Amino acid sequence: MSSSSAHWSAYEIFAVLSGIILIGAAFVPGMSVKDRAWAVLGGIFFVCYGWYVAHQTTGTFSFPVVIFLIPPGAVIYLLVKAYGRTSGPSAPPGTTHPDGRRSPGTDG
Repeated sequence: MSSSSAHWSAYEIFAVLSGIILIGAAFVPGMSVKDRAWAVLGGIFFVCYGWYVAHQTTGTFSFPVVIFLIPPGAVIYLLVKAYGRTSGPSAPPGTTHPDGRRSPGTDG
């Protein structure tokens, strides 16, 4: 089909843009392969659904409100997973770690 027969409303455009952004977020360094795969698959879904609905000439297609929440939520989740892996402040000398080790610097 040619793009001239497509009906591009805000919903279709948002779905495609969300998919593209989600695919782009998959390339943020520091993510696991599983998170990258889900981001790419979700992005492809949004792009394909937006494209599909835009090219329909009959029927009624709905975009639930969740379509506006999933992509931003997914991008935030991916960024937190990628950049939120900092180990917090180190334990003060002489304290016991949760795994039973003791920090150096004590007279034990």
